[in-house]
Amino acid sequence: MDYSLIVATGDLEKLKAIAEFIVESHPFKITTEPSPGMVMIRVIDPLEKTPFYLGEAFVTQCEVEIDGNLGYGCVMGYEEERALYGAILDAIMGNDHELASKVRPMLALVEKEILQRYEKETKKVARTRVNFDVKKG
Repeated sequence: MDYSLIVATGDLEKLKAIAEFIVESHPFKITTEPSPGMVMIRVIDPLEKTPFYLGEAFVTQCEVEIDGNLGYGCVMGYEEERALYGAILDAIMGNDHELASKVRPMLALVEKEILQRYEKETKKVARTRVNFDVKKG
């Protein structure tokens, strides 16, 4: 699972702990404060195979710099902290910073929790499945 998906769906307190681990050892600068914005949602028409814009989505964006590495965080909705943590992680993971090897196992733990949550949700949904087999005759 990509770190950006972990940022989008992971436990906020665990993401905060990872971000704090990073900034304790490496000073960072917020180049663009977390702020709301809109982004266009681009999709490909499945029949004509042409791109079109489905609409706009409300997001929170943030940019940081760590050791000369730029990081960008963008999350759906109004979540300033999650956008900031995403930008911090992007500066480290997206640039293969020296801390990436220490952060990867931390992200793996958050990923494991996400996958367990998905599995629980899938099992709950599976119980509501309806069988539409039709008898012949």
